[in-house]
Amino acid sequence: MSFSRRDFLTTTALGSLALGLQAKGSETGLLSESGADAPQAGSGKRPIIVCANNGFAYLDRAYEHLSKGGDTLDSAILVVTGPEDDPNDDSVGLGGLPNEEGVVELDACCMHGPTRRAGSVGGVRNIKNVSKVSKAVMELPGT
Repeated sequence: MSFSRRDFLTTTALGSLALGLQAKGSETGLLSESGADAPQAGSGKRPIIVCANNGFAYLDRAYEHLSKGGDTLDSAILVVTGPEDDPNDDSVGLGGLPNEEGVVELDACCMHGPTRRAGSVGGVRNIKNVSKVSKAVMELPGT
């Protein structure tokens, strides 16, 4: 059975919509006024993490972090750094494929939902965990 990127996005969107409608219909006021979306004790919300196939093996550690009240972006980066550290994954990080000049250049972006902040980098060389670099850019003062 093949599963295309379009199928993945469609399934993810419909699943998210269904969960949102279910939460809205059964409970109201789950989000704080600050917009934070971390699970609250007794709120009935459960953490959900969605990733590409190459991050599947790293979901458990991220889910555990998120379930214990960890930051959403830190949990996402726990998933992403798995493939970035894997020399056999040629899509990102250490095993990334080189450009036409034979140089591996990577890019990454991140978004932090609760604070509505984002960071991105492109053309990064000699750094395997560019996801962490994009988070560092997001955290720079004045950005």
